[in-house]
Amino acid sequence: MVTDSLYREYVDEKYRDFSSSLSKSDTLPRAGIRTPILEKLAKEINPQCIDITYIEDVTLIGFSIAFSKVSFKEMKSLLSQYVLPFLSTWDQTDLIQARFKVKKKEKDEMFNFFSSLLKYEDIFIRRLGIVWLMSNRKHFDRDTLLNLIIAADSPDEYYIMMAVAWALSFFYLDDPRVLCYFEKVSEITRNKAKSKIRESRRYKGTPL
Repeated sequence: MVTDSLYREYVDEKYRDFSSSLSKSDTLPRAGIRTPILEKLAKEINPQCIDITYIEDVTLIGFSIAFSKVSFKEMKSLLSQYVLPFLSTWDQTDLIQARFKVKKKEKDEMFNFFSSLLKYEDIFIRRLGIVWLMSNRKHFDRDTLLNLIIAADSPDEYYIMMAVAWALSFFYLDDPRVLCYFEKVSEITRNKAKSKIRESRRYKGTPL
């Protein structure tokens, strides 16, 4: 299924231009569909029937898989086949991961899958793993997560470095005692993490 007819009434050209300006890694054109619309459409389609033509198509498929009623075992198989090979932007990874909420009975399986993504060569697959671990940090052992995320640091890969810095800033804002971990990442990642902390409304002015 080509999504042109699905998107036709929802195209927002200004939003498309704005989104394109924020990402320099796009490998496909953008249709200009806002996230709430993609969420709505994702509940109406079969993710296996979408022909990937636009950046939003990958996000739409990811949402549809997350919203489905199948087990996470099936979800991860669908993700591996229909999403991971097509990731090419930071916003795809960040939007998709946020829809995969931790389920108590599948907690370990979800952790194993998303943490395994950090071993991939592709930067956006790795970013998907990093940001999911960050977003779900309250469900898992803090030190285990920090060690995994720090090991993934790669200052020469912008989207990875930014994900690691983002994660470190969140862990710090939760508990400033994690500052000792900052010495384990590159200087550029450390400085970016501190910058994100200072920009946060949650920052209380504690020394960095």
